[in-house]
Amino acid sequence: MKYIVVHAGRRDDYQVALALAENDSLKYLVTDFYVPFDSILFGVILRSMPDFVLSKLSKRYKKGLSSRFTVISFLSIFFEFLLVLTKNVKYSTLKDKALGDKARKLSIKYNVPILSMNTYAKYAFEQNPINPKVLFQFHPHTTFVKNLLEDEMKINPLSKISILQEYEFSVSEGVLSNLSQEIYLADHIICASSVTAKSLKAEGINEETIKVIPYGVELSKFKYKCRELFIKDSVFKIVFVGSLNQRKGITYLLNAIKTIPNIELNIIGRGIFDENLIRDSGIKINIYKNIPHSEMISLLHESHCFVLPSLIEGFGQVILEAMSTGIPVIASENTIASDIVVDGRNGFLVPIRNSQVIKEKIQYLIHNPKKINEIGKAGFITSQKLSWDTFRMNLISHLQSIS
Repeated sequence: MKYIVVHAGRRDDYQVALALAENDSLKYLVTDFYVPFDSILFGVILRSMPDFVLSKLSKRYKKGLSSRFTVISFLSIFFEFLLVLTKNVKYSTLKDKALGDKARKLSIKYNVPILSMNTYAKYAFEQNPINPKVLFQFHPHTTFVKNLLEDEMKINPLSKISILQEYEFSVSEGVLSNLSQEIYLADHIICASSVTAKSLKAEGINEETIKVIPYGVELSKFKYKCRELFIKDSVFKIVFVGSLNQRKGITYLLNAIKTIPNIELNIIGRGIFDENLIRDSGIKINIYKNIPHSEMISLLHESHCFVLPSLIEGFGQVILEAMSTGIPVIASENTIASDIVVDGRNGFLVPIRNSQVIKEKIQYLIHNPKKINEIGKAGFITSQKLSWDTFRMNLISHLQSIS
């Protein structure tokens, strides 16, 4: 059975569409932009462009995923232009609708079912008689997320600035209502973590229709390195990778380490960046914004542990990437860590909003320095079992089982 995949951007590095293409099961990828490097004519022209242009364009192409499978929604490009021009999020919704509508029309025309990423599925599935309708829910359900973040603003008023910038608070109730309906239109739902599955079950979705298939990591880009033995009373280096916002639980990390001596925190930031959350922390903090990949890898290799105390993640790709480099990870239960981390063996699991437990895990590594490499190596071995090849194989196996 062939599928039409729909999503904007380079969602999950095009791995879903690539899996289907490799299995001769992809009819089309409906998207907003894809660069035809595999075209004889356009490929020559594109490769003659300056390196800085080429590096950006290359992110919108995936080796093994031929451009002949892609269908571009030019209406979605128009709405993306208006979004950039006006910063009005209504154009983001119209872009999603344009992509979903395009996929639905192709589905009906060719009698081919749709595998839709969430945000496009309502438009792709409604008034579409072609089954099965497969939803890839890459984020936890919006109601689940919004309730959790609303609680956080009450608990921690300082978090309000960054939380109100989150998607769930930047769009209208009508848009959230549309998103909420997607899960009820799908025959089958795939998600990347148990925490996402939990959010769907909370909305009444039968767990028999949900399949958890964890993402993978590109091991060649996140190479393993054994760390030099940490010497007691020297500086213990912690690394945090992600948006500097309260969704990532940053204040709980700061509260955990503020009374531990000789601590250095390296924050590798991208996306939302609310420096109010770290102001007056009294902790030595080094901030790195939008740094090259090689520099991020160096910081991971030089640090003694990685901490991501997120309130909620659909997966938490940086956890798996950090594990691949051999650094011990400390991550909250509301991430992929709850699926792949065995506490104290290949990493550490902590409850959300619990600075004390985070502190205890860090102190354990400080007082047991040999465990840094021991647990880091175990985490690396875990990451090897979760390659993108494995993800694609598991995805195809599941799709074949529901055909």
